Amino acid sequence: MSLTHKEARRILEILDHTTHLDFLEVRVGDTTLTASKSGSIQRSEPAQGRAAPATAAPSQPAVTATREPEIAEGQVAVRATMMGTFYRKPSPDQPSFVEENTLVEAGAPLCLVEAMKLFNTLASPVKGRVVRIVAQDLQMVQRDQILMIIEPEAR
Repeated sequence: MSLTHKEARRILEILDHTTHLDFLEVRVGDTTLTASKSGSIQRSEPAQGRAAPATAAPSQPAVTATREPEIAEGQVAVRATMMGTFYRKPSPDQPSFVEENTLVEAGAPLCLVEAMKLFNTLASPVKGRVVRIVAQDLQMVQRDQILMIIEPEAR
């Protein structure tokens, strides 16, 4: 028995939405899912002969709570759909999906959010210009955190 992608994602969503949990470790068969809202996991050494459990938290610290950027009337905020690591590029050797002032079509890829090696592409909800990229590349983002701000094209 192993943990499916859908089950792992649901577990991370539950952790993200709870106020009473900061850390979670789930074992299903030979699969262990360990996640922390803070982005760092404190654990003792694994028992001899046993491999260390897989970690869902990134090696860099989580982004601390900051004030949300102001969004002018008519602008559209692109928000993280889940907690994970924010990537501006499809891969390290490729250019960023978008830069500030880039014109984008509705549905065009803007960035990736990765959780547990599962990469989710976030697409532009509108046709317009990327006004600001708020999130920092390779940093942890929280669910509903503003990643980018888009000024929709005038109709």
